[in-house]
Amino acid sequence: MGSSEAGRKTGEELSPRRWVAVACIGLMHAALMGVLMVPGAYADTFIGGWGVSQEMFVQLTMIGFLTGAIFSIPMGMLADRFGVTRVLGAGMVISLVASLARVFCTSYWPLYASCFVMGIGLAGLNSNSVKFLRAWFGTRQLTTAMTLYVSGAGIGVTAAMGIAAEVPSVHTAFVGASAAFAVACVVWFALARMPRGAAVERDDYSLAAVRAVLKNRTLLLVSAAMVFSMASMAAYSGNVPMGLAGKGLDPATAAAWASLINLFGMPSNWIAGPIADKLRRIKPVMAVSAFGGSALLITAWSLPVGPWSLPLFLAGAIVVWGNVALIKGSVGMIPDIEPRYLGTAGGIQTFFQNLAAFVIPSFVFVPLSGGSMPAYFVLCGVSVIIAGAIMMIAPELGLAGKVHRARDSRADQSSR
Repeated sequence: MGSSEAGRKTGEELSPRRWVAVACIGLMHAALMGVLMVPGAYADTFIGGWGVSQEMFVQLTMIGFLTGAIFSIPMGMLADRFGVTRVLGAGMVISLVASLARVFCTSYWPLYASCFVMGIGLAGLNSNSVKFLRAWFGTRQLTTAMTLYVSGAGIGVTAAMGIAAEVPSVHTAFVGASAAFAVACVVWFALARMPRGAAVERDDYSLAAVRAVLKNRTLLLVSAAMVFSMASMAAYSGNVPMGLAGKGLDPATAAAWASLINLFGMPSNWIAGPIADKLRRIKPVMAVSAFGGSALLITAWSLPVGPWSLPLFLAGAIVVWGNVALIKGSVGMIPDIEPRYLGTAGGIQTFFQNLAAFVIPSFVFVPLSGGSMPAYFVLCGVSVIIAGAIMMIAPELGLAGKVHRARDSRADQSSR
């Protein structure tokens, strides 16, 4: 559906430049996730050469999410007060400086600290992506835009893992990742901006606004779903090669399979959002993604390696990956949250998202799996099933849902 037709149906005029905007924020997401997940390709180096335990290594690959939990609400609040592009730009500069500092790290704890600081930029992106994209895409295409944004994470991680597999030196990989991140920052500062008129949605920040957003039951349900979905995605992001090695694959094959799994997961993001927008319903697409995709992946991780393994992994990835974007885009579809407070709302949702991404893989999945990486990934699949169940309880937030029909009915009555 073109922007003019969408505008007639929803009252939203969509600028053709919205595709440049989503490309810019998607590129930054890819760059940040890629640079943060580079250590995931060097499990043998850190666990063997640096004397890092498996638990410490998992925490290293997850540390950016802890930063996100700490800084997501402040970054959302700041964006509501000072503007999205300013706050995102500041976060990216901080992350770039930390990425450059990481090049000089020769032991675990300085590396851990630098990766922690790098997560500030990711906190800003995830908190304010809904606010940024809602301004460009409105509600009619917000789910599509969000799936394109979220797919940047898969692209970044896939590229980072694939390139790192060909680069034996951790130091060289860190230098290359920092250079790629710097290029992405230049693109952002050159091209990214909010649409004309979006500044009117900024508002002086107040605690009353946060209290009002926190009382929104639908936001809390969506945030709870994201807790379980993001925990699974984060666990997958940096640890699939180690998990496949735990099933008996040699390191080179494990790395190749991991890249393929991430590669096949990306189209899920590109497909799920447009289908949900076309149906004007999120729940049916979420059900297929969360329940069907998880069933395939749980089966793949549970069975011994055989000719069925890789097809099951790839089929599961292409079905399941879109669920994160569907949940995250739902925040911008909640009718009773004003657009000017979407930074705060996104920050609250991102707080739960990132806290879960750091805590659950390291402190829940690892102990429950008993050191078995295949069992660790089965728990990831169960986590997504829980996320899907929560979204089935929440109201339908697609434009055909009751909450939107009720809002439109009230708007029609007030206009008469």
